[in-house]
Amino acid sequence: MKNFKTIWTVKSECGPVRKKNEDSIFPNKSGSSELPLKAGVFDGMGGHNKGEVASQIASEAMLETLNSISSYIDLANKNILEYQSKNDEAKGMGTTMTIIEIGIDGVLHLAHVGDSRCYVLNNRNLIQLTKDENVPGYQNVLTQALGSKEKLNIQTKDFQLSSGDVVFLCTDGVYNEISDEYLKNKLMDGVTAESLVGEVLLQNPKDNISAIIINVI
Repeated sequence: MKNFKTIWTVKSECGPVRKKNEDSIFPNKSGSSELPLKAGVFDGMGGHNKGEVASQIASEAMLETLNSISSYIDLANKNILEYQSKNDEAKGMGTTMTIIEIGIDGVLHLAHVGDSRCYVLNNRNLIQLTKDENVPGYQNVLTQALGSKEKLNIQTKDFQLSSGDVVFLCTDGVYNEISDEYLKNKLMDGVTAESLVGEVLLQNPKDNISAIIINVI
Protein backbone atom coordinates (compact mmCIF):
# COMPACT_ATOMS: atom_id res chain seq x y z
CA MET A 1 0.00 0.00 0.00
CA LYS A 2 1.25 3.47 -0.86
CA ASN A 3 2.22 5.65 2.09
CA PHE A 4 0.49 8.94 1.39
CA LYS A 5 1.89 12.21 2.67
CA THR A 6 0.16 15.57 2.87
CA ILE A 7 1.33 19.16 2.58
CA TRP A 8 -1.19 21.77 3.66
CA THR A 9 -1.45 25.54 3.72
CA VAL A 10 -3.98 27.55 5.73
CA LYS A 11 -5.13 31.16 5.91
CA SER A 12 -7.95 33.04 7.67
CA GLU A 13 -8.56 36.78 7.29
CA CYS A 14 -11.16 39.22 8.59
CA GLY A 15 -11.59 41.00 5.26
CA PRO A 16 -12.21 44.73 4.74
CA VAL A 17 -15.90 44.92 5.73
CA ARG A 18 -16.34 42.87 8.91
CA LYS A 19 -15.13 44.30 12.22
CA LYS A 20 -13.76 40.97 13.47
CA ASN A 21 -12.91 37.53 12.17
CA GLU A 22 -15.55 35.04 13.33
CA ASP A 23 -14.04 32.16 11.33
CA SER A 24 -11.78 29.50 12.81
CA ILE A 25 -9.62 26.90 11.05
CA PHE A 26 -7.98 23.63 12.08
CA PRO A 27 -5.07 23.21 11.94
CA ASN A 28 -4.26 26.89 12.26
CA LYS A 29 -0.74 26.61 10.86
CA SER A 30 0.55 25.31 7.53
CA GLY A 31 2.62 22.13 7.60
CA SER A 32 3.20 18.62 6.32
CA SER A 33 2.84 15.11 7.70
CA GLU A 34 2.10 11.51 6.93
CA LEU A 35 -1.49 10.39 7.37
CA PRO A 36 -3.84 10.41 9.22
CA LEU A 37 -4.75 14.10 9.06
CA LYS A 38 -7.70 16.08 10.41
CA ALA A 39 -8.75 19.51 9.13
CA GLY A 40 -11.77 21.80 9.20
CA VAL A 41 -13.26 25.25 8.67
CA PHE A 42 -15.77 26.89 11.00
CA ASP A 43 -17.77 30.03 10.17
CA GLY A 44 -19.15 31.72 13.28
CA MET A 45 -22.56 33.14 12.52
CA GLY A 46 -22.06 36.77 11.49
CA GLY A 47 -24.18 39.30 13.30
CA HIS A 48 -24.82 36.90 16.16
CA ASN A 49 -23.40 37.19 19.64
CA LYS A 50 -20.10 35.43 20.13
CA GLY A 51 -19.84 33.94 16.65
CA GLU A 52 -16.07 33.81 17.02
CA VAL A 53 -16.45 31.91 20.32
CA ALA A 54 -18.74 29.32 18.70
CA SER A 55 -16.30 28.69 15.84
CA GLN A 56 -13.38 28.45 18.28
CA ILE A 57 -15.23 25.91 20.46
CA ALA A 58 -15.96 23.86 17.33
CA SER A 59 -12.33 23.93 16.21
CA GLU A 60 -11.13 22.86 19.66
CA ALA A 61 -13.26 19.70 19.45
CA MET A 62 -10.87 18.55 16.71
CA LEU A 63 -8.12 18.18 19.32
CA GLU A 64 -9.94 15.15 20.72
CA THR A 65 -9.54 11.61 19.39
CA LEU A 66 -12.97 10.23 18.51
CA ASN A 67 -14.19 7.12 16.70
CA SER A 68 -16.09 8.75 13.83
CA ILE A 69 -15.86 12.04 11.98
CA SER A 70 -19.46 13.01 12.80
CA SER A 71 -18.70 12.58 16.52
CA TYR A 72 -16.59 15.76 16.40
CA ILE A 73 -19.65 17.74 15.29
CA ASP A 74 -21.81 16.17 18.00
CA LEU A 75 -19.19 17.05 20.63
CA ALA A 76 -18.73 20.60 19.36
CA ASN A 77 -22.50 21.17 19.27
CA LYS A 78 -22.85 19.89 22.84
CA ASN A 79 -20.04 22.17 24.01
CA ILE A 80 -21.54 25.23 22.28
CA LEU A 81 -25.00 24.58 23.77
CA GLU A 82 -23.37 24.16 27.18
CA TYR A 83 -21.53 27.48 26.79
CA GLN A 84 -24.80 29.18 25.83
CA SER A 85 -26.55 27.81 28.92
CA LYS A 86 -23.88 29.36 31.17
CA ASN A 87 -23.49 32.68 29.33
CA ASP A 88 -26.62 34.71 28.60
CA GLU A 89 -24.77 37.01 26.17
CA ALA A 90 -23.94 33.96 24.03
CA LYS A 91 -27.56 32.99 23.36
CA GLY A 92 -28.08 32.62 19.63
CA MET A 93 -24.44 32.09 18.76
CA GLY A 94 -23.66 29.41 16.22
CA THR A 95 -21.21 28.16 13.63
CA THR A 96 -20.87 26.04 10.54
CA MET A 97 -18.55 23.01 10.73
CA THR A 98 -17.02 21.34 7.69
CA ILE A 99 -14.39 18.78 8.70
CA ILE A 100 -12.41 15.94 7.19
CA GLU A 101 -10.20 13.13 8.36
CA ILE A 102 -7.91 11.41 5.86
CA GLY A 103 -6.99 7.90 6.97
CA ILE A 104 -3.71 6.12 6.29
CA ASP A 105 -5.47 4.36 3.39
CA GLY A 106 -6.10 7.71 1.68
CA VAL A 107 -9.85 7.64 2.31
CA LEU A 108 -11.26 11.08 3.10
CA HIS A 109 -14.09 11.03 5.66
CA LEU A 110 -16.24 14.17 5.61
CA ALA A 111 -18.78 15.56 8.09
CA HIS A 112 -20.60 18.83 7.41
CA VAL A 113 -23.20 21.22 8.82
CA GLY A 114 -23.90 24.65 7.32
CA ASP A 115 -22.64 26.38 4.17
CA SER A 116 -18.87 26.15 4.32
CA ARG A 117 -17.54 23.81 1.61
CA CYS A 118 -15.21 20.92 0.86
CA TYR A 119 -13.95 20.26 -2.67
CA VAL A 120 -11.58 17.67 -4.12
CA LEU A 121 -9.54 18.26 -7.27
CA ASN A 122 -9.27 14.75 -8.75
CA ASN A 123 -8.07 13.94 -12.29
CA ARG A 124 -8.50 17.60 -13.32
CA ASN A 125 -12.12 17.53 -12.10
CA LEU A 126 -13.26 19.80 -9.26
CA ILE A 127 -15.78 17.88 -7.13
CA GLN A 128 -17.86 19.61 -4.44
CA LEU A 129 -18.44 17.05 -1.68
CA THR A 130 -20.69 19.22 0.51
CA LYS A 131 -24.19 20.59 -0.07
CA ASP A 132 -24.90 24.13 1.17
CA GLU A 133 -27.58 24.21 3.86
CA ASN A 134 -29.26 27.53 3.11
CA VAL A 135 -32.94 28.47 3.15
CA PRO A 136 -33.99 28.64 -0.55
CA GLY A 137 -33.88 32.23 -1.73
CA TYR A 138 -31.94 33.39 1.34
CA GLN A 139 -28.25 32.88 0.72
CA ASN A 140 -27.19 34.01 4.20
CA VAL A 141 -29.82 32.08 6.21
CA LEU A 142 -28.84 28.57 7.28
CA THR A 143 -31.31 25.74 7.73
CA GLN A 144 -29.19 24.50 10.64
CA ALA A 145 -25.99 25.36 12.48
CA LEU A 146 -24.13 24.17 15.56
CA GLY A 147 -25.63 25.82 18.62
CA SER A 148 -29.14 26.02 17.18
CA LYS A 149 -30.54 22.66 18.35
CA GLU A 150 -29.51 19.50 20.17
CA LYS A 151 -29.92 17.05 17.27
CA LEU A 152 -28.23 18.01 14.01
CA ASN A 153 -28.66 16.33 10.63
CA ILE A 154 -24.99 15.80 9.73
CA GLN A 155 -23.94 15.31 6.12
CA THR A 156 -21.27 12.60 5.78
CA LYS A 157 -19.36 11.27 2.79
CA ASP A 158 -16.30 9.14 2.06
CA PHE A 159 -13.97 9.70 -0.90
CA GLN A 160 -10.93 7.67 -1.97
CA LEU A 161 -8.05 10.06 -2.63
CA SER A 162 -5.19 9.41 -5.01
CA SER A 163 -1.68 10.80 -5.14
CA GLY A 164 -1.85 14.23 -6.78
CA ASP A 165 -5.32 15.07 -5.49
CA VAL A 166 -5.96 18.40 -3.77
CA VAL A 167 -8.50 18.87 -0.97
CA PHE A 168 -9.93 22.38 -0.54
CA LEU A 169 -11.91 23.61 2.48
CA CYS A 170 -13.31 27.13 2.68
CA THR A 171 -15.95 29.38 4.24
CA ASP A 172 -18.58 31.10 2.11
CA GLY A 173 -16.58 34.33 2.12
CA VAL A 174 -14.20 32.62 -0.34
CA TYR A 175 -16.52 30.85 -2.78
CA ASN A 176 -18.90 33.82 -3.01
CA GLU A 177 -16.06 35.81 -4.60
CA ILE A 178 -14.61 33.30 -7.10
CA SER A 179 -15.99 30.84 -9.66
CA ASP A 180 -15.46 27.10 -9.57
CA GLU A 181 -13.53 27.35 -12.83
CA TYR A 182 -11.19 29.95 -11.36
CA LEU A 183 -10.73 27.80 -8.25
CA LYS A 184 -10.02 24.68 -10.32
CA ASN A 185 -7.36 26.45 -12.37
CA LYS A 186 -5.70 27.87 -9.25
CA LEU A 187 -5.61 24.48 -7.52
CA MET A 188 -4.17 22.85 -10.65
CA ASP A 189 -1.46 25.55 -10.65
CA GLY A 190 -0.50 24.62 -7.06
CA VAL A 191 -1.77 27.77 -5.35
CA THR A 192 -1.28 28.11 -1.58
CA ALA A 193 -4.05 29.15 0.82
CA GLU A 194 -2.15 32.37 1.60
CA SER A 195 -1.94 33.31 -2.07
CA LEU A 196 -5.57 32.43 -2.83
CA VAL A 197 -6.91 34.37 0.16
CA GLY A 198 -4.72 37.30 -0.92
CA GLU A 199 -6.40 37.26 -4.33
CA VAL A 200 -9.87 37.06 -2.78
CA LEU A 201 -9.03 40.10 -0.62
CA LEU A 202 -8.52 42.11 -3.81
CA GLN A 203 -12.25 41.61 -4.51
CA ASN A 204 -13.17 43.55 -1.32
CA PRO A 205 -15.14 40.59 0.09
CA LYS A 206 -18.08 41.33 2.39
CA ASP A 207 -17.31 38.44 4.76
CA ASN A 208 -14.45 36.76 6.62
CA ILE A 209 -12.43 34.49 4.35
CA SER A 210 -10.77 31.22 5.35
CA ALA A 211 -9.19 28.47 3.27
CA ILE A 212 -7.26 25.23 3.72
CA ILE A 213 -5.51 23.55 0.79
CA ILE A 214 -4.23 19.99 1.28
CA ASN A 215 -1.97 18.40 -1.35
CA VAL A 216 -1.88 14.60 -1.27
CA ILE A 217 1.44 13.14 -2.45
